[in-house]
Amino acid sequence: MKKFSLAGRILKRPITVIMITLVIIGFGSFALSNLKITMYPSFNIPVLAIQTTYGNVAPDDMQELVVEPIEGAVSAIQGIETMDGNIDRGSAFIILRLQNGIDIRRTELKVREAISRIRNELPAEASEPIIFQFDPENMPIMRLSLEANEKGLDKLRRLGIEFVEPRIERLEGVASADTRGGLERKIFVNVDPMSLAQHRLMPSDLENALRSNNVQVPVGDIVAGTKSYSIRAQSMYDQVDEIKQTIIKKSDSGVPIRIKDVAEVEDSFAEISTLVEINGKNSVTVDVYKKSDANTLNVANAVTTQLNTINKNLPKGVSLQVLTNDGQNVENSISNLTQSALAALVVVIIVLLIFLGGWRISLVVAATIPVSVTATFAAMYAAGLTLNILTITALALAIGLLVDNAIVVSESIARKLEEDLSKMQAALEGTNEVIGALLGATLTTLGVFVPIIGLSGVAGQFFTQFALTISMSIAISFLASIILVPVLALLFLNKDEFQRQSSSFQAIHKIESWYEDSLRWVMFHKWTTVIFVVFILGGTYLFFSSLESEFMPGTDSGQVSVGVELPTGTKLVKTAQVLRNFSKELKQKEVVETVITQIGQSGWDQRTNEGEMNVKLVDAAKRDVTTNEFSATLRQTLNAPGVEVNVRGGGGGFSGFSSGIRLSLVGPDIDILQGISDKIERTLLQDSSVISVDNGWTDRTPELRYYVDRQRISRVGSSLNEVSRSLKTQVQGTRIGFLRQEGREVPIEVRANKSTLTSREQLFDLELVQTDSQRVPVAALGKFVSAEGFNSIERRDRETVLDINIEVDGNASEYREQITSFLKEEVLLPEGYRYEFTGGTSDSEEGIFEILRALIFAILLTYMIMASLFENFRDPFVIWFTIPLAFFGALVGLWVLQTPLSATAYIGMFMLVGIIVNNGIVLVDYMHLYSKHNEHSNSLFNNVIEACKRRLRPILLTALTTICSMIPLSLGIGTGAQIWAPLARAVIGGLFFGSVLTLYIIPAFVMGISKSRRKAIDEHRKPANQ
Repeated sequence: MKKFSLAGRILKRPITVIMITLVIIGFGSFALSNLKITMYPSFNIPVLAIQTTYGNVAPDDMQELVVEPIEGAVSAIQGIETMDGNIDRGSAFIILRLQNGIDIRRTELKVREAISRIRNELPAEASEPIIFQFDPENMPIMRLSLEANEKGLDKLRRLGIEFVEPRIERLEGVASADTRGGLERKIFVNVDPMSLAQHRLMPSDLENALRSNNVQVPVGDIVAGTKSYSIRAQSMYDQVDEIKQTIIKKSDSGVPIRIKDVAEVEDSFAEISTLVEINGKNSVTVDVYKKSDANTLNVANAVTTQLNTINKNLPKGVSLQVLTNDGQNVENSISNLTQSALAALVVVIIVLLIFLGGWRISLVVAATIPVSVTATFAAMYAAGLTLNILTITALALAIGLLVDNAIVVSESIARKLEEDLSKMQAALEGTNEVIGALLGATLTTLGVFVPIIGLSGVAGQFFTQFALTISMSIAISFLASIILVPVLALLFLNKDEFQRQSSSFQAIHKIESWYEDSLRWVMFHKWTTVIFVVFILGGTYLFFSSLESEFMPGTDSGQVSVGVELPTGTKLVKTAQVLRNFSKELKQKEVVETVITQIGQSGWDQRTNEGEMNVKLVDAAKRDVTTNEFSATLRQTLNAPGVEVNVRGGGGGFSGFSSGIRLSLVGPDIDILQGISDKIERTLLQDSSVISVDNGWTDRTPELRYYVDRQRISRVGSSLNEVSRSLKTQVQGTRIGFLRQEGREVPIEVRANKSTLTSREQLFDLELVQTDSQRVPVAALGKFVSAEGFNSIERRDRETVLDINIEVDGNASEYREQITSFLKEEVLLPEGYRYEFTGGTSDSEEGIFEILRALIFAILLTYMIMASLFENFRDPFVIWFTIPLAFFGALVGLWVLQTPLSATAYIGMFMLVGIIVNNGIVLVDYMHLYSKHNEHSNSLFNNVIEACKRRLRPILLTALTTICSMIPLSLGIGTGAQIWAPLARAVIGGLFFGSVLTLYIIPAFVMGISKSRRKAIDEHRKPANQ
């Protein structure tokens, strides 16, 4: 391998190097203070969503009239991988999952064009379809709770909207604040059918009168002299009494008929559709959203600071508290990782002080860490990266790696000083001796991370910043080792420091002597070595196949989501009472800190029979159960007749990677799908390892379907539109405008008096049309038929599906195999029906397969780089062969610590490839270099032994510093640390085992693969046998 003369030029300008280093530290410090702080990197998730609404239309009608035309229009667009549809009463939500690499914005434009072409085919009353890209940044970063002892929910809601929201939204970085819960004021015009009949009026007459008297119309401009005036005709309601006094028409005798004569005007509140409670008490929450380019931590801190000012100005007895805070989570995670990084730094410095044999050389090596880290911050800033848990983790893991190159250079310089060379000559020759090997080792390490950067999908985006950060830090550490370390060695190292026999030097010399003896034995017993290697390779496969697997490790997040569902049609008051009892029961547990209950809303749909509880546990240090253990007990704890409880999550890792199982049943008849689902659900719930099963199915809703007789409508001189509007107004109500008061808009709604619609008979007697001679009731224009309607319909790729979501306490992938066996043996699917696993574990397995494929490519790429560096195929193959040996150590480490194979464990394997190959390159290159410098020696065998002995100290030191630096992270202590513990454990196990074997296997194989080298071994074996 070629040498470089860069060291000579650098050593002639040491002051320049020091000044450049100070500039880099300054730039790095500036970059650190300006790096955006987030929990996770920004995702560009390839998902488009289409949302549309259509009155109160039943799901099956929504499917036929709205969803199917939209699906047909967009299905021909290239790049759409799957199409999921969720259809509820009056609303539809379609999710388009795109193929990796597809231009999302261009596809969104195509979807808009496709829908615009069929817009005329959709009902005119249906809303314009809204198309948008899914963005995790649109999730609230904080949730605040507005609470009071005596204030009503209406006043709390007003305070949230009028007082809290404006003060939050004016803060820098805040996109919006949204108040949820409470009571919304509404003006009801409750029509009395008897009074209407007496005055020969219809509800439409009231609607027309209210609309025509509540107007604001710009009528033009006039110019008078030098001024221009805008003219606006305005007659807006601002008092409830104005609505009462509105004249509908005059009677035959000329007496005005007013609204108050035929209806009761009620200043009240809209029916509660969403109720929020904190620990069983009614509350109003305010969700805070940040701008996409804003710093999560800064925004959260700004809001937290503003709360003090807001609370001082709130009415007495009202307080605004923080319920959830992503900024705090970010701060805790980053703080924990930073502490791990600092602990690793301290451990590395201690190791250097103990084993390098002098405090001066230890500080020379340690000096490269702050320089490399601050320079990496500058590189991150220039590359547009953020400071998140992935980049911080990358830096924490890189602490040990940052000194590897510096150790090799400084140890090489130290050996030259031991040989009594001058400081200048030692720095020059010591650096030149290893610079080529270090360049090759650095290139192979960078090559290992290239496939990670090239990963597709969300996993690729997720780990890219991790790979970029660690790659930049390693590249920078290489430059620091060949530029800064020689200069610092020249300026500060003392020749006498390496001539005295310190205890550490004596210990290292003893290890070198023991290593020399054991290496000779290994090289003399080549078949024993071969058998041992074969045994290791077999063990690698056995451990790999025996380890459990998961995509992302679970975390002790301290938060559990519980879905509660009552029978369809249950009133919100009843649902609230059930969840209130559950909340009270949970609050009695010492591990529960807060229970936030939201009733009546599920995603985009509002259902009064459903609710969700977000349970926040106390800090992990204050409880003796994990989040997963707590979640597993909830199904038995929260038990009530007719109530279905589904525990969703509890120990999830990164959002977007579900650890649950989703079994999809596909077929044309939803009733048959429901029957199959019920059988599966009953069987699964008998298993104690199953936390919850949610089939997403709700009971059918009882319906009265009104079939209109068009001929009858025609005979009375009316129209289908007039009949349906009149029926809707009296049954559901019709909004006709707003009352404007104190800067607020209060909705005005016309409806039939609720006391007149308490039975089916009263419904049949509703009068819809008025002719000159008679008033026509609803029963005379059509007929009602009792039926049952769907509450919701799920579709996937234009087929009806029923999804069963299963949460298990254990390995989801293995449990999926059990479900597959059960389905094959116990469930007979009719023709035209099938099952498939989607999302959840399927997505996880696809992500793992992608990572494994990248790992194989990384291993091949390292061989190609090494072959190019050595200009032969033999030496790279020898080095390459140590990789499975390191994998064996990694798998053993995971097995001993009962750690499943996960994506982060595989990333640890990536790192192992680079580290082990680095050691191999340094060792093989020095074996060639030493043999070349000692060509006069008649013993090639002794040259190899001596070369390996000289490389023992730097290889052991680099392994030891890396292992010690990863110990804090491997413990899995602190927020988010459980995610990265498998990575650290894999690296520690693989590096411990692989480094030791590298020192024996590589020289044995190097000597064994050439005839001349085998002859050298034989020559040394003869004297030993004589």
